Amino acid sequence: MSNSNTKKAVFIALIGNGIIALFKFVAAFFTRSASMMAEAIHSSADCLNQVFLLIGARRAKKERDEQHPFGYGREEYFWAFMVATLLFFGGATFSIYEGINKLLYPHVIEYLWLAIIILSASVLIEYNSFRVAYKEFRKTMKGNLLTAIRRSTDINLIVILLEDSAALSGLIIALICTLQSLIFPIFDAIGSICIGIILIIVSVSLANELRKMIIGESMSREDRNTIKDIIGQYDMVKHINRLKTMSMGKNNYLLLLSINVDDFTHGYRIEDITQQMKEEIQEVFPHVSEMYIEINEN
Repeated sequence: MSNSNTKKAVFIALIGNGIIALFKFVAAFFTRSASMMAEAIHSSADCLNQVFLLIGARRAKKERDEQHPFGYGREEYFWAFMVATLLFFGGATFSIYEGINKLLYPHVIEYLWLAIIILSASVLIEYNSFRVAYKEFRKTMKGNLLTAIRRSTDINLIVILLEDSAALSGLIIALICTLQSLIFPIFDAIGSICIGIILIIVSVSLANELRKMIIGESMSREDRNTIKDIIGQYDMVKHINRLKTMSMGKNNYLLLLSINVDDFTHGYRIEDITQQMKEEIQEVFPHVSEMYIEINEN
């Protein structure tokens, strides 16, 4: 997936969340709704999240240098981790706090019609943002969505998908609880707490995915087996000693390979075959940008 497609999803999410946050703060001011205020803070945090993602994407494109010979691609993981932290502390904790406060001091929501209109409009805007991110994500990742998210290294789109999923769920809960609060004001507080719980789940899930990437997540077993099949088709290869891969950033992997070859293979032939191996592997896996093959005579 191109950087322009990823940026498109991030920019659309940023614009959408900015509009939604403004509407929600207006509604929260007039309605004094805990669920609406929780949603307003959530959307504001999401705006800052998208700014973090854009900073990370920009810094990840810096040219490699002596201190960073493999480039800066992994810096995106740091900024995405900032997003996970902000979701937890900036969104989840405030939502739960606001909900508990309204549990202790409940009151009827004012201007209910305004809350319903803004929540309904927010659902439509948020759905459009999710649809764009999902469409871009599916251009390269197929199959079950959860499995695809685990296998993807495009952390920007993963963040947008998880954010928008949480936002849509939170908006639906806020809308339902706002309607229920007509009869039972306590539902406003319950809605705020539920939104906080959803944000905790998303932030922990995102942090866990980032943990695996930061410590060096490998390509899938299926992809590694495909590489072994490519290497194994050469007659001179007697044994594959080691095959190690590590994520170096969005759609970017490092491959370390150690193989044993026939003692009688000429040096010039080894060099030619090694180059062919690299070309075949990169034809199937263009995201393997760094490749090192160690040759041992058997």
